[in-house]
Amino acid sequence: MASNCNSQVQTPSLISSDMVNKLPGSQAQLSAQSKSNGIEAPQLMIVFDAGDLNSARQQLLPSLQDPFGAGAVATVLLQESIAEQFVGLVAQDLRPLSEAVAQNPSRVKSVAQINKLKLKVVKGEHLKPEESPLLVYDTVHRYLGDGGVTGAITLHVFRTAKEAGELAKRDALPYGQVSIWNEKLACAYELVSRLPTDIFALNCFSPDLSPIREAFTANRNDVSLEKNYHYESLVVGSKRRIIVFPVGTIFAN
Repeated sequence: MASNCNSQVQTPSLISSDMVNKLPGSQAQLSAQSKSNGIEAPQLMIVFDAGDLNSARQQLLPSLQDPFGAGAVATVLLQESIAEQFVGLVAQDLRPLSEAVAQNPSRVKSVAQINKLKLKVVKGEHLKPEESPLLVYDTVHRYLGDGGVTGAITLHVFRTAKEAGELAKRDALPYGQVSIWNEKLACAYELVSRLPTDIFALNCFSPDLSPIREAFTANRNDVSLEKNYHYESLVVGSKRRIIVFPVGTIFAN
């Protein structure tokens, strides 16, 4: 399979944006949802030009407002052709951080390192860096703190799926889940073998894993369709994985 992912592929059925726009109302709800799935580790988000940018943005925003929440996104990879557009969409919706997040010692240290290293950042319009959620270009968390979650989200730009996989592995964070936004599912599947993470959510974020968890725990191959989501437990790259994506159908009025 070509790693530039430009070839046309057939998907099992139409992925509906309505299904991925059922957003948590707050980071507290996102954290509770992640904990219920056993995902308290930070997450990686990868957005391709064939992905739903608005849905990906909406799912990212709670993590930006509380980067210390369970299952929050810690690193974002954006395909070059949509990177500027996506960053612009995100920046316009950023709000001042809560006092607890802004004054978290890890966050304070990260801001100091960002200033010291003169790193390029994306912040909220009319917000100071000290009070704004931050996306930080071309760095890894160990340069911003002690190797764990830092209170900022790192951002990298890629051209191909192969390059995305290489960039993702630069950071030593143990990602609990990877969220890939690309409606060309063959391209999204290509990334699974390039990353060490067990759980992959395609065109969705922190989905309910209970329909497939038993098969995964039993090291058994399985495929199921539950509540308009497609679930798989399978071995990819000599490692058992969970892959989940929404499957929808458009009905005429």
